[in-house]
Amino acid sequence: WLALRRQWTSVHCKLHLRSCACTSPLIPMAEFGDIMDVDEDFHHAMLAMAAPPEPQPPNPQQVAQWAEETDYSEKYVDEIYEYRRVTVPRTMLPMLPQGRTMEEWEWRKHGITMSRGWQHYDHHHPEANVLLFRRVLGTDPRTGNPPAEMLAKVQQRMCYIAELEQARQRMIQDLERKREQQMADL
Repeated sequence: WLALRRQWTSVHCKLHLRSCACTSPLIPMAEFGDIMDVDEDFHHAMLAMAAPPEPQPPNPQQVAQWAEETDYSEKYVDEIYEYRRVTVPRTMLPMLPQGRTMEEWEWRKHGITMSRGWQHYDHHHPEANVLLFRRVLGTDPRTGNPPAEMLAKVQQRMCYIAELEQARQRMIQDLERKREQQMADL
């Protein structure tokens, strides 16, 4: 499972980088040679293979109990997003999808209630029951639509993150080559 997840993450990052290639002046186009060849059918096949089975939906009484026990942090912001931590009861954890973030309809069906536009973007790894959410600054809480002027900033941030991930992957590959060379020299 972990090997498939790592492979999927690599493909997902490459697909995202491909979408940023034309808009990011920070990455030379030559850097995208192998990325441009990623087969999207392979990406979808990896998603289907790597996805663990979904747990059964919770019953309404359980959802009501979880909603009462769920704790929402105060919001905090940076220049693009507002963030919020949501601490859910530990009894909810087996019902949550593993290895991925949830879509809005998924977290809502588990009793998490917030205005529209919030995105579950990560997990707090030291505490599995803390879910991390973000929303573009200025998002209309009734419609969930972000302001048009913020969309370019969001795209720039996503491309920057993709660039960092690409650099991290290169560093990992370089370290692996050095280890292999050291082993060969012994």
